[in-house]
Amino acid sequence: MKDFILKITASKWNYYLSLVTDALTALVFLVLSIIYTKDIWASIAFFIVGVLFFTFLEYAVHAWLFHKNHPLKVFIEGHAHHHQNPFSYDAMPFFMSALIATFFAWILHFIMPLADALAFVGGMALGYFNYGIMHHIMHRREFSSKYWRYMQEFHFVHHKKPLLNHGITTDIWDRVFGTYYQWSEEDLKGIEKLKRVKKKKK
Repeated sequence: MKDFILKITASKWNYYLSLVTDALTALVFLVLSIIYTKDIWASIAFFIVGVLFFTFLEYAVHAWLFHKNHPLKVFIEGHAHHHQNPFSYDAMPFFMSALIATFFAWILHFIMPLADALAFVGGMALGYFNYGIMHHIMHRREFSSKYWRYMQEFHFVHHKKPLLNHGITTDIWDRVFGTYYQWSEEDLKGIEKLKRVKKKKK
């Protein structure tokens, strides 16, 4: 079973399909929230909070599920495949984001209005999509934006030092939890091996 799951998570079709389903999950949950709410602005606010909260989950999963020793080895091994091959197509099974989002919305509706729960979880789904698309792009293009060049180098240093710099979209949580590493020019040697950038035709 573990081999079957790993085979799915490493497939190219699952990788791109998961990006689509992640975005659709966020959209569907936001629309459902607006349908069920009496206050659209509350739905939008909870959606934004969900996006921001995901930045913490992004760090927590990467640092504590993918890089800590624990019994759920399938997560560690699946992520290790990306470190061994940065251009591999590693992603959770495409249907998982919708299932996980549904589960969290069901749990949260016991402590908050259903519309707010849907919006909050929808925001987390959008945060997950943002994480996925940014990670994909980081390994496949050059950035003109100073911020994204910084985050690209921040992430690439993680490939050299796997217990540090776990964030993809922000470095805030690494600073909070003490895993932030300020790199030097020496640390950036070989960084081109982590980017597959198409050369422009002359």
